[in-house]
Amino acid sequence: MADRPQEPPKPATTKPDWAKTHRERKADAAHAEGRKPPRRRWPWIVLLIVALGAGAFWAQSSGLIGGEEGAGAGTAPATEEPAVAAEDAAPAREVTMQLLPAEVTRIEVRALRDSVRITGTLTPSRHLGIPAEVSGRVDAVMKRAGDRVEAGEVLVQIDLETLENQLEQSRATADATRAQLDFAKGELERTQSLVDRGVATSSNLDSARSNVQQLQANLTALEQQVATAEQSIGKATITAPFAGQIADRSVDPGAYVSPGTALMTLVDISSLELEGAIPVNYAPQIATGQQVEINVDGFGSKSFEGQVERVAPVASAGTRMLPIYATIENADMILRGGMFASGVLVLEEVTDAIGLPAEALRKDDQGDFVLKIVDGKAQRQAVTVARTWDRGRVVQIAKGLSPDDLVVSAALERLQPGMSVTLIGE
Repeated sequence: MADRPQEPPKPATTKPDWAKTHRERKADAAHAEGRKPPRRRWPWIVLLIVALGAGAFWAQSSGLIGGEEGAGAGTAPATEEPAVAAEDAAPAREVTMQLLPAEVTRIEVRALRDSVRITGTLTPSRHLGIPAEVSGRVDAVMKRAGDRVEAGEVLVQIDLETLENQLEQSRATADATRAQLDFAKGELERTQSLVDRGVATSSNLDSARSNVQQLQANLTALEQQVATAEQSIGKATITAPFAGQIADRSVDPGAYVSPGTALMTLVDISSLELEGAIPVNYAPQIATGQQVEINVDGFGSKSFEGQVERVAPVASAGTRMLPIYATIENADMILRGGMFASGVLVLEEVTDAIGLPAEALRKDDQGDFVLKIVDGKAQRQAVTVARTWDRGRVVQIAKGLSPDDLVVSAALERLQPGMSVTLIGE
């Protein structure tokens, strides 16, 4: 049998020649020559390096190399006595804690108080809308919004001519009726004389007497009309009932007004009223005359003081808030009605007391104490607590501290009595 022709070796890859790597080209050349492709050697090199590293680590951990045992059997171990002596010779370094100015308090005598938050709106204590009291055409309006006025100063003048004509007409009618009444009285006297002599009947006397009574009633009504007309002339000139400022002007010259028409609004802001509210559960502690301290938007940290004038008997429905009315003096006229104010209502106050933040107070087996800084060290100082203020945020100290003492007021648990302290910023 004839020998079968050997097939040429297949190339290792089917990639185009330009896409093959260097190793793939070598493998193709080996196949073309009938040789085996070269093997990869780097995995064996990596495995050898790992094995050498593991052996070195085991030898070092066993003390065979680089350790105290590898120094030789005849070498005596070094003594530890010099090291111990060095430790005894070097004293332990003292730890100093740094404190910020906000973490200490300089003791001073001051007022302590319990208070409740109050918010509300400022309104003028006197606020009056001035209406027209007579009918007529407006002749003049003397003031505009924002103008200051004094008590009795003319604000609006209503036409007087029509009112004066009405007064003259009422007076003339009254005079005519008065003349008729005088004549009727004379007739009554003559009729009475005739009746007494038996010439006239009693019916004539009754008629004359009735006529006199009717004319007398008419005259009384007409005299009242005259008085009303005179008052109308006086009411046509509207004046300011008190000193203040014009807050609003509703009419201009030429307008026709009738009784009740709004003309101006006059306010007095020399004294303002705070219409505030507090939770109703504070009602048992509220009383008139208590002090109020408020801040008003736009005035920064400037505060204003006042007093409680009235307390509402019933809380507002659905809010459980009790309306409070306090008077705020405004002699310099810098406050305005409608401003929003917030502050505190002082429920109880004590003066000339020593108070500390509640965080400054500490307790141990011996009782209450604080940390007082003396000569750069935190010293335990026993204190006696009288009571707490400001809903437990301030503690009143009855005994143990004096003015000008420096006390740690922050809750620093790491700071203990005897430790050195230094104040940052001093």
